[in-house]
Amino acid sequence: MFRWDGGFIMVDPDKYEEGVQWYQEVLGWECMDQITTWVGRKSFMKMPRTGMVTIKSFEGDYEHLQSHETEGNVKLVFVTYNLDETLHYLSGQQVKSSDIRVLPNGQKYCDIFAFDHTRLTLVEEERNGDDRDYPASGIIGFGSVNTIVHVKDPKFSAEWYARNLGFEIVEVDEEIGFAHMRTEDAYDRNVLNEQFWEHIWLVKSTDGPVEKPNDNKARTYYDIRPEDFFDEYNKLIQNGIKPSEIAGDPFKGWAGFHFYDQDHNRINVWSYVAR
Repeated sequence: MFRWDGGFIMVDPDKYEEGVQWYQEVLGWECMDQITTWVGRKSFMKMPRTGMVTIKSFEGDYEHLQSHETEGNVKLVFVTYNLDETLHYLSGQQVKSSDIRVLPNGQKYCDIFAFDHTRLTLVEEERNGDDRDYPASGIIGFGSVNTIVHVKDPKFSAEWYARNLGFEIVEVDEEIGFAHMRTEDAYDRNVLNEQFWEHIWLVKSTDGPVEKPNDNKARTYYDIRPEDFFDEYNKLIQNGIKPSEIAGDPFKGWAGFHFYDQDHNRINVWSYVAR
């Protein structure tokens, strides 16, 4: 099983420090640490309620660490308790947003155009008794919905994701046009040895698929443990999928690669030694 594990928000190298500052000042996230490695610079951003996301520069010689001009249809999702209030605040910060849509489960969501026109997807969820104070942006972390993917045929795609990534199918509705899937959370499984489910929605696209290699600056990543990494990589090849060259070594710090689903949606995979 490929387990959900957060992601990178990629920035251009010459805008890296400015980007880190923007996420702190505008969204209210806290930079816990900054490091420089062979894959470039990273800043580890703690979000107000829960979760850590990494600001990563487009640096390194591998294709996996480069940028594509074509915008993809895979959405890394962040949570707010009140989408209208969040969008009102962001509008005052000159942050634009897309139209609000509704997931099949009733949750509202939209995209915002964050630093350097980076698309972040926001989903509204219920507060459920959480009375803590949060920064003005209201973008508090990851939540119950972690990824939204726009596809041509949700049923076909759900079967593809189940077969190749080990996701579980919760529900498919061809008439409405969606598939609800789930996979384990990597941190809960790898560090806590517990099972916690993360949710992925495959939504029928009204814009059509992306027809060539694409990317998102806000990248969703799935985790494979180092001991399974190369077997899973080779299994994808055996299933007729062409993954990118592996960047790095999972036994020596970090490794990553990517491949594409049937709608040319980019799927990112990483591995590292859990501490």
